Amino acid sequence: MRLYHLFLFAISFVLLAFAYWPSEPTTVLASSKTQEGHSFQFPETDPHIYTAQLNNRLVEYMDRSVRQGIQPVANTQGLRKAFRAKKLVLVTPSKGIVLDTFQYSYAFLTPYAAQILKEIGAAFQDSLAQSPLKDCQLILTSMTRTKHTVAKLVRKNRTAVRRSPHLNGNSFDISFSRFNAAHPLSSIEKQYLQTVISQILLRFKKEVKIWATYELREECLHVVARKGV
Repeated sequence: MRLYHLFLFAISFVLLAFAYWPSEPTTVLASSKTQEGHSFQFPETDPHIYTAQLNNRLVEYMDRSVRQGIQPVANTQGLRKAFRAKKLVLVTPSKGIVLDTFQYSYAFLTPYAAQILKEIGAAFQDSLAQSPLKDCQLILTSMTRTKHTVAKLVRKNRTAVRRSPHLNGNSFDISFSRFNAAHPLSSIEKQYLQTVISQILLRFKKEVKIWATYELREECLHVVARKGV
């Protein structure tokens, strides 16, 4: 009798094993295919590791910035004159770059600053080429100002200064809180983009192409094109 029960138990175990044996490894293959072909793991990054190093102060570079740019102009008539003299070029959207709606500045830069901006935009988009965020773009929030717009800005914004590199045509601001994207960004995606642009600006700074400052209050990256040491 005991042997009979053991025999029944063994038969039951074998039948159960066959019942739950996977016939096709479809789930495993689908999961592997998703990981290899369609998903992208965004690393958890801290952009402030890099923004802490974007800390150039105005007193460090203002005199050199003035010499490398245009002389401040009073109004838009002065901007048009500088443009006709080819001291300024019109900035339009380019690879990795879109323009915000400007209130206190105009889409002009010196030729050298415009070239640096294009290089930054291209580097940003190239860095995203293998990620789902490959179509994301930087948003420019400010470029060249006139004495008139600086005076208006100073009255509204206590952190603004009258002696600004934005007057010299070689400075621009990049939003740190907003990016041009096809879908609402998750916090991890946003941190990833912030880290990418901060790393790029830090590299340009080390290559002596720019002065750069992370402006926490304004949530922007302030960039000044730099020629030489």
